[in-house]
Amino acid sequence: MVSIGILAHNEESDIGNVIRDIGLQKLLRNDNLTLQIHIVANGCVDATVRVAKEALFDDSFRKKNITTFVHNIQQSGKSNAWNQLIHTFVSPNTEFIFLLDADIRIPEDTTLQLLLDGLVRSEIARVAVDSSVKDLSLTASKSLQEWVIVNASGTAHDARKALAGGLYCARFDVLKGIWMPIGLPGEDGFLRAMILTSNFTEDENSDRLIFVEGARHIFESEKNIRDVFHHNIRLAIGTGINVLLFKHFRQCLSKDADVVDYIRKRNAADPNWINEIIASRIGQGRYLLMDKSFIFRRLKWLRTLSVYDQLRKFPIVLLGSIFDLALFFTANYLMRKGVGAGYW
Repeated sequence: MVSIGILAHNEESDIGNVIRDIGLQKLLRNDNLTLQIHIVANGCVDATVRVAKEALFDDSFRKKNITTFVHNIQQSGKSNAWNQLIHTFVSPNTEFIFLLDADIRIPEDTTLQLLLDGLVRSEIARVAVDSSVKDLSLTASKSLQEWVIVNASGTAHDARKALAGGLYCARFDVLKGIWMPIGLPGEDGFLRAMILTSNFTEDENSDRLIFVEGARHIFESEKNIRDVFHHNIRLAIGTGINVLLFKHFRQCLSKDADVVDYIRKRNAADPNWINEIIASRIGQGRYLLMDKSFIFRRLKWLRTLSVYDQLRKFPIVLLGSIFDLALFFTANYLMRKGVGAGYW
C-alpha cells in the first residue's frame, strides 16, 4: 500500500495542476499497488478544497485500487497538517508514503515510480529525494537578478543530501514514529534530522537518505532579490529554531528520554511552546539565537569543490555569504522581537 499526501494552504491556483500531474504518473497505472491520495487543506480561506475535489474527479483516479480523500482542517500550518496526515488520515497499513507541496509541478511521468523503486531497493534508506528545480533555471532569457538567483542555488548546501519538502518518498513506519513541533518554520531540516538520527537516539547516518537520479520536480522561484530575501528570512528563522530545539533536547532531556513523546505532549499542552524556548534563551542573556555556522555555510560548501570550480564559483559564493550575513542578523533580530514558531 502506497499513500500520496499533498499539504495545501490557500493553493487554489496551483493544486489542480499538481493533482493532474499525479494523474499522469506511471505509478497510478501500477496494478500491484493499492493507492490512497490525501489532500490536506489547512486553514484555507480560498477555493482549494473545491478545486482539489474537481481535479480528483478525473478518470485517472477512478480505479478500484485508488482511493482519494480531501481533508479540510481549520488550523493552518504545515507541521500540524503533516501530523494530522501521518497520525490520523493515512491508513496504518501504508508501507510507503509520498509527501508533496501543492505548488510544485512534476513534468516527467516516471518521477514517483523512480522514487519508490529507489527506496524499495535500498535496505538502509528511509527516505528518497529527487532533484528540486527552480522554474527560473528553465527559462532561456533571464534578467541579472534572475541569473544571480539561479546561480546562487545549491551554494548553501549539497542538494543531493537535503530533504526538500516539495517532494519526497519515505517508509511510513519511520514517519509514523515522528511528531513535528507545531508552528515549525523549518520543517524539512527538522524532519531530516529526526530521520537520520532515529529521533535523536543515534548518530546521524546520511545513508538513510538517498538521492534518485532522473527524478525531479519543479517549484516556482521568487523573481527578485527582495522577495528571495523575505522568503529566506523564514527559512533562516526555521534553521535557527531547529538548532535551538536540538540543543534543548540535548540539554533538557535525559539520555533515555523519548523525544517524540516529548514533542507530542508539548504540542497538546501548548501549541506555542517553541516560542517559550526562544524566550527562555533570551532570558538567559543570549543575544545570538542563530547559530554562527549559518554565515559560513556557503564557504564550507565551496571547500568541497575542485580548485577550478572554487575559482569559478567564488564570486557568487561571496555574494551569497554577504546575503547570508544580512539574513543572519535580520532573523536574529526578528526572533528576539518575538517572531518564531508560526512565521509563515
